[in-house]
Amino acid sequence: MLRIGNRRQEIYDYFHNNEACQQFFFDAAQEERYAAYYTSMYLVQDTSESLLVHRARGFSSDPHAAYIEFWGVMQALIIQQDSISELYKAVTAGQLDIRALSSWQTVRTLRNACAGHPAKKDRPKNSPVTRTFMGRRFGGYPAITYEQWQAQKGITHPTVKLDALIDGYAKEAAAKLLEVLQSMKEQWPASTKQKCER
Repeated sequence: MLRIGNRRQEIYDYFHNNEACQQFFFDAAQEERYAAYYTSMYLVQDTSESLLVHRARGFSSDPHAAYIEFWGVMQALIIQQDSISELYKAVTAGQLDIRALSSWQTVRTLRNACAGHPAKKDRPKNSPVTRTFMGRRFGGYPAITYEQWQAQKGITHPTVKLDALIDGYAKEAAAKLLEVLQSMKEQWPASTKQKCER
């Protein structure tokens, strides 16, 4: 998460020290793109900081609180992913391609399996029915275990190294934020850089 926060800060600094970049986003014709930029930047910061703090503390020993915390961690990761996608679009005017980002995709799949869509309304009708359940002592960042039932396969107990998954995702996300920064530098080169007194 720290690398995501660092990349986000680099983007923030470049924006606030580049008059041409600011002029582009402050133009009335770019109002929606600017709103996407600044709300995404706030959400990337808030999710990064919150995930860092929680990871340092770990999940509660109270299983009821731990459930809420796990669901919150997974939702924060999705909020962050969506914010990075919106930031990418706001700056580059293109869609972020996440197909090759394996940890990014695994985070979404895990969230949907364990915290997102218990009614399975997000799955195609031809997909096998899968149901998941997390026991009261599901684990922590080193590893979480949940129960999964799947039609024709029965019950399994997948284990996910949550800390390693989040680290892999953070590396991928930071690389995408670097693409955002590089796009800014190409569109609004540093030669036009000067401190704005706003």
